[in-house]
Amino acid sequence: MHTLPAPHRDPVAVSGVRESFPVALTRAIDRSGMSLEQLQRRLSVHEVKVSLSTLSYWRRGRTRPERPDSLRAVTIIEEVLGLPPGYLISLLGPRKPRGRWASRSSAKSHEALWDGASALSPLLAELDDPGPGELTFLSVREQHFLDHEGRDNRTVVHAVVRSEVDWRRTCVVLHRAEPTDRALPDITALSGCALGKARTHEPGRFVLSEILLDRVLRIGDTAAFSYEVQWHGSVASTNFVRAMRQCAREYLLEVVFHPDAVPSSCRQFRRESSRLPEVDHGELHLGAYNSAHLLTHDEKSAIVGIRWTW
Repeated sequence: MHTLPAPHRDPVAVSGVRESFPVALTRAIDRSGMSLEQLQRRLSVHEVKVSLSTLSYWRRGRTRPERPDSLRAVTIIEEVLGLPPGYLISLLGPRKPRGRWASRSSAKSHEALWDGASALSPLLAELDDPGPGELTFLSVREQHFLDHEGRDNRTVVHAVVRSEVDWRRTCVVLHRAEPTDRALPDITALSGCALGKARTHEPGRFVLSEILLDRVLRIGDTAAFSYEVQWHGSVASTNFVRAMRQCAREYLLEVVFHPDAVPSSCRQFRRESSRLPEVDHGELHLGAYNSAHLLTHDEKSAIVGIRWTW
C-alpha cells in the first residue's frame, strides 16, 4: 500500500506561500511512488472513473476539478495518497471565472471522435496536450492530395491558433491510417513549428505528435504553422475526414485528385460523433483542375468530410 507521511494540515509552506493544487498533487504522487496508471486503478477500486489524460491535466495545472464527480475523485485521491481529508480540496479555492474558458464544455472527447480512442489516454498523458479550451483554432486549411491510382498520398495542413492561457507552446495532432495502409503516416513540420515527442498506437492505427510552436504564447497571442502528413495508401480511397475536439472558427478542406484518377462525383457530410450516422450535406462541384472543397464557419459538428464515387 502506498501511503505518505501526513503533511501539515494547513496548506501553507514554511515560507508562508500557499501551495498550489497542481504542485501538491504532483508531490503527493511522486512521494507515493505510484504512476498515473496505478493511481487510476486505485481510484477504480472506489468506483471512481478518471481518465489518465484528466489526471495528467490536473497534475500539470492544465485543468482543475470542479464538477461534483471530479471533486469526489479528489477526496478519494487524498485517501489513496495518505493525505489529510480536505487537504487538496482546500487548495482549489473558488471556481475559475467563465468567459473564454467556457468553451471547454464544448470540447468533444477523443472517444466521441474515434472508435477505439480510449486506448490513447496513456499516450496523451505522455505528451504536452493542451487542456480543453487552452487553444482556439481560428483557421484550419487542409489540402489532401491523391495519387494517379486514387490512393491517399499526402495532406498539407495550415493552421492559425490563439492561446487562451499563458505559457502555451505546444499542441498535439492526431492522425489515423486506414486498415489497408502499408504503414502509419509520417508527419513533417513545414513552417512556423517543429515536431516534438511522438507516440503511435499500432492496433488502432493512430499517430500522435506534438507540434512545437515558434514561441511561447501568452493569453491572446496567435501563431501560424504548417505541417504535412505523408500517407501510405495501398487501395483507392473514397473519403477524407476531419475530426475536431473543438471545431475551428473557419475550416477549409480541399481534396485534389490526380488527372489520371478523377471521381464521378463528390459529396460533403457531417457527423456529430463516431457513434452517429453521417448526414449528407449535398454534392460538391468538381472543378476543371480536379479538386473539390468545403468551407465551414463555426461548424457545430465534430466530424466533417468529403466522400467521392469513382
